[in-house]
Amino acid sequence: MSRLENRSALVTGGGQGLGRAVSRRLAQEGAHVTIVDLNEEKGRECVGLITDEGGSAGFVRANVAKRDDIAAAVAEATVDGKLDVLVNAAQYFAMPKALELVTDKDWELSEATGPKATFRFMQLAHPALVASGGASVVNFVSGSALAGIGYTGPYSAAKGAVHALTKVAAKEWARHGIRVNAICPFALTDVQRDMIGTEWDNYTRTAEGSPFGRGADPDTEIAPAVAFLASADSGFVTGTVLYVDGGMTELSTVDYSASPGVFEG
Repeated sequence: MSRLENRSALVTGGGQGLGRAVSRRLAQEGAHVTIVDLNEEKGRECVGLITDEGGSAGFVRANVAKRDDIAAAVAEATVDGKLDVLVNAAQYFAMPKALELVTDKDWELSEATGPKATFRFMQLAHPALVASGGASVVNFVSGSALAGIGYTGPYSAAKGAVHALTKVAAKEWARHGIRVNAICPFALTDVQRDMIGTEWDNYTRTAEGSPFGRGADPDTEIAPAVAFLASADSGFVTGTVLYVDGGMTELSTVDYSASPGVFEG
């Protein structure tokens, strides 16, 4: 596979979970991938995996909620003034709870790591994306926002904002030859399990109730879809959401009302 040969790519949250799968796949397709992650151990581990597989990658430790960190990451990923692929996968996930119990911290972290980080990466990378002459931006959205899943207020609001930002950027940046799309995945990863803790059993039951009865495999089902959007194979695709969720958003009903702590202050 060499659809992205001699292309430069930046993946936020690229050291773990879905981001790691995407980083590896883009490298397998020939791109030099700059992995941006707050977890240095995971980020450097992913670089090692990629280089062991014969790919090319570098790592930048960054907090995507900090503009200076974002600027440094974009500068590191830019090659000869160009950045060909930008994937915004990082996002804080607040535990499910009723809206009346959502805290300022829940909201602020969701906003800072989601739409604000996505906007900042896109804005600061814009000159390098323009210089590419055919760049692709792939943002991560969620069925939680698009289907209005209850008890996911901060996360859904953040992903809804990313969805809107994707469409606005696609319209504004088409004149530069920049395509901006979003992917809506549903997968089960170790990162999610560690993040939500006791909520994991409920999450897996949700997956079992989906049309396919499972979540996607990050490496074989999510990452290839991102690579498609990143490559020239999707050269006339922009401003759209690619659902890689096994029908979860359109065909399933998710109910977090029985989750532990949802109605506890």
